[in-house]
Amino acid sequence: MSLSGNLEDVSVADALQFIHLGGRTGTLELQSGGTVATIAFHQGRIVNAWGPSSKRLGDLLVSEGVLDRATLNAALKAQEAEQPRRSLGQVLISGGALAPEVMYRAIEQQIEKTVYELVTWTQGTFHFTLDEVRPIDDIAVVPGDVIRHLNLDTQMVLLDALRIFDERNRGGPREGPSPPPPAPASPQRATPTPAQELPPVAARSPTPAQGVATLPARSAPEAAQEKVRLQVVSADKHIAEKLAQSLPEVNVARVGLREAGTPPPGEPPPIVLLDLRGAGVALDAVAALRRARPRASILAIVDGGVPVLQVYQAGAMSAVPGELPLLIAAFRSLADNRRDLITGGARADRLNDSFQKLRRIVGDLRSGLISTTISLSLMNIISESVERAVLFLVRRDGLVALGAFGNNGEGKPLAQVTRGLKLALSDKNALTESLDDGQVRALPFDEAAFPQSLASVLGKPRSGQCAVFPVLGGQRVIALVYADNGHSNRAIEELDILELAAAQAGLAFENELLRRQAGQPQ
Repeated sequence: MSLSGNLEDVSVADALQFIHLGGRTGTLELQSGGTVATIAFHQGRIVNAWGPSSKRLGDLLVSEGVLDRATLNAALKAQEAEQPRRSLGQVLISGGALAPEVMYRAIEQQIEKTVYELVTWTQGTFHFTLDEVRPIDDIAVVPGDVIRHLNLDTQMVLLDALRIFDERNRGGPREGPSPPPPAPASPQRATPTPAQELPPVAARSPTPAQGVATLPARSAPEAAQEKVRLQVVSADKHIAEKLAQSLPEVNVARVGLREAGTPPPGEPPPIVLLDLRGAGVALDAVAALRRARPRASILAIVDGGVPVLQVYQAGAMSAVPGELPLLIAAFRSLADNRRDLITGGARADRLNDSFQKLRRIVGDLRSGLISTTISLSLMNIISESVERAVLFLVRRDGLVALGAFGNNGEGKPLAQVTRGLKLALSDKNALTESLDDGQVRALPFDEAAFPQSLASVLGKPRSGQCAVFPVLGGQRVIALVYADNGHSNRAIEELDILELAAAQAGLAFENELLRRQAGQPQ
C-alpha cells in the first residue's frame, strides 16, 4: 500500500501527522522541481530526514565542532580498507573518536531542522511507501536500533511543524526555512548557507534553533499522552532487548544505576525496572533510588532469594518474577495507573479548551480540499480526545477501513492490523445501526456486537466503553468512526466536540463533491 498526491492538495504537515498518528513504517518522498527530500518513519516515529540543506554525517559532525577534519579523514580511510565495511558512525565510535550520544544528538538536530524546512514546501508531489525505511546516511542501522538511541519527540516536532505551516498560511510571521530553491546539480550534496548552520551539539540548550519559536510548558494531559519511558537496570542485557521488541509503543533503554530515574528534559519521570536477582542490583539500591528520584516509579524483578516484603518496604511499586509476560503485564498496569492519575486531575483543563477546539475544527475542515485531507484533519482532531480510532468508508459492498491510530491490546498499531479490513453491511452492530439512523452511539464494547473480525483486532478497551460517530454528507452517511480510550481507564468525553468534528467533515466532503460535479478548476 502506498499514498501519493500533490502538495497543493495535501500539505506536508497533514501527511506527516497522518503517518505519525497511524503508527506507520515507511518512507515519505517529496519532490519539488528537481529537488528531492525524504522523511523516514518507524511505527509513526521519525527516524531519518534528508533535504536540500542536509549534510552527510562526517561533514555534519565537523561543522558542529565535535570532530576535526583530520580524525574524519582517518576514519574514512579506515572504513575504506575494511571488508566488509562498517558504517562511518561505527568506525568513529569504536575508535573512541566520538561518543554515541554526541552522534545521535547531532542527528536529532538535523532531523528537526530538515522537517521544519520541508513543512514549508507547498508545490510538488509526495509519495509514501509502507515498510521501506532507508538507513540514515553513513550509519546503516535498522530503525529499531535508531529508536533506542534517539530522544527525538516526534509529536512535539510535528506540532511545531504544524504551527509553522499554519502561521505561514495565515500570512503571519514566516517561521522556519524558505521553500526549496531551484534544484542544484546534486540536491543531496547542496551546501547550506551560514544562516542554516546548526548550533554546536556540545552547547545545545533548551533555547530552540533559529526559526523555531519556543513552545509553552506542556500541561499534564499532554505529558501523559507521550510515550512512557522504561529504564532497565540489569546485568542481563537481553531483558531490555526483549522488552523493546514486545513493547514497541514504549521507549525502552538499558541504563546504569546512576542514570536511573532521570528523564530527558521536559519529559515525565520514567518507570525504572531494577533486576534484584542473583548478583544483580542490591536491595539497598531500591531505597536509595526511591530517595534520590522520588518521582520515578520502581518495578523490581525478584526470585526466590529476594524477600518480597523488604522490596515493597524499600519503595518498589511492584515486584514480579523475571518472566517476560509478567514483566509486560506489570509494566502496563503501572503505566496505565500513573497515566490515569495524571489525566484524571487535569481533565477539566482540556474541557476548558473546547471553545478553541470548535473554532479550529471549522477552520481545519474547510471546503475546497480533496477527501484525503478532510480525512486526515478529522482523525487529527479526534486524536486529541481519544486514544484510538478507526475510520471506515461506506461503500455499496461494505465498510472499508480507511485509516486508524493507536495500538491494540498487543501493542500493534491499529493502522497496520486494520489494513484491508472490510465489514459486511448486512451484519447488525453499532456501526451499521449508526449507518442506518445517522446517530452517535456511546455504549459498552460488549453490547456493540461488532463482528469478530473487528472485535479481535481491536481488543476490548480497558474502560469497556466505545463510541461510533457517523460522518454525514448531504443525503447519507459517507463514513463512520469507531473510537475508544484503549489502555486508559476513562470514559470517552467531549462527545459533542467529536460529533461536531464528524459533522464538519461531512459538510466539507459534500462541498468537495459538489465542486467537482460543477467542474470548477482545482
